[in-house]
Amino acid sequence: MIQLQALSKGYTERKKVLDHISLELKKGEFLYVLGGTGAGKSTLLRLLATEEEDFGGQLSLFGYDLARASGSTLQAIRRSIGYVPQNVRLIPDFTVFENVALGVSLAGSRVARAEVRGKIYELLDRLQLMNLRDASASRLSGGEAQRVAIARALARGPELLIADEPTGAQDFQNTWNVMDLLHRANISGTTLVLATHDRDIVRKLRKRCAILSHGKVMIEEALCSL
Repeated sequence: MIQLQALSKGYTERKKVLDHISLELKKGEFLYVLGGTGAGKSTLLRLLATEEEDFGGQLSLFGYDLARASGSTLQAIRRSIGYVPQNVRLIPDFTVFENVALGVSLAGSRVARAEVRGKIYELLDRLQLMNLRDASASRLSGGEAQRVAIARALARGPELLIADEPTGAQDFQNTWNVMDLLHRANISGTTLVLATHDRDIVRKLRKRCAILSHGKVMIEEALCSL
């Protein structure tokens, strides 16, 4: 599903944000990406989400080398990915429902279908957002907006879900609502890459870990229980 070979990324000639990272993730696996501020977590996730193209080494998704993939192949890969960035990027003039539905339509589904609408409503209900479904995104708190972005990514039914600190703006209850949904998606076959600083999540939901430090994978464990 994901293969990194000596992956490097730098924004200046002198400093590499990622420095020869090598990892392999099979279909259906769950990987935590851990590390302090500036360790390269968000950069790695943006590369996996195909949001950044200039890199050294090799990055392959779904068996395709991204440096050699055609435009149509990249488009197909992107339709198979759900991405929750730290900057949630909602459209402020759209309602909560419309923001989630937009993610589904971009993945190639027809939003008008009753089953798609039902799936969106189910996600909004699980994320304590149903009462806000017709509210403008501009009215949402930071935590609510983050949960809408999570619903948007999950509604796509992605093969690969990439989430950058998806519980960073949540209280205790909503943190575990979010993690329950992500865990269920993983059990159903979605490959999951999740960057987090929340050690309680890592302790309670033990999964494989990659710990970044100064742009390198310093520790990779089959099961992480920090």
